[in-house]
Amino acid sequence: MNAGEHKNLNVLVADDNHSDVFIISRGLTEFDAKCAVFDVQDGESLLAALGIDAISGRPIAPDPFIPRPDLILIDLYMPKMYGLQALKLIKRDRRFQHIPCVLMSHSLSEYDRRQAETTGAAGILHKTSNVSEFRASVRAIESALHLKPGQGHFYPEETHTLR
Repeated sequence: MNAGEHKNLNVLVADDNHSDVFIISRGLTEFDAKCAVFDVQDGESLLAALGIDAISGRPIAPDPFIPRPDLILIDLYMPKMYGLQALKLIKRDRRFQHIPCVLMSHSLSEYDRRQAETTGAAGILHKTSNVSEFRASVRAIESALHLKPGQGHFYPEETHTLR
């Protein structure tokens, strides 16, 4: 993502932890000044922002203040709706099937990893509480942006840490 190579990158972050949202936003915008980060607090708000009804999965009017994302980062453990549940509804919607979605968590089980892969996540990352550590992981997120549908996922041997 070189400054002269691309349009503004819109990233939608779904995370109920304000500190994590700050770290993610800061890390992404420091990596790329053209990156615009928008955030929601839970899975239901994520779906509403995208224009997906949380109960039926049917299209509804999206949030007019949040542009169509190029990347969606989803906390695995959120109130109102688990991150994997939200991801399933996003990936069922044809409008969003090709947008990379990365699941994030402070603690991940092998079950969570398998579910993320089968649900359609472009990857899964372990969160930290350090902006400087997050920067190194932006490369892993960047790789998710370049994945073509059916091309694969990034699931390192050990869970990659958002740095």
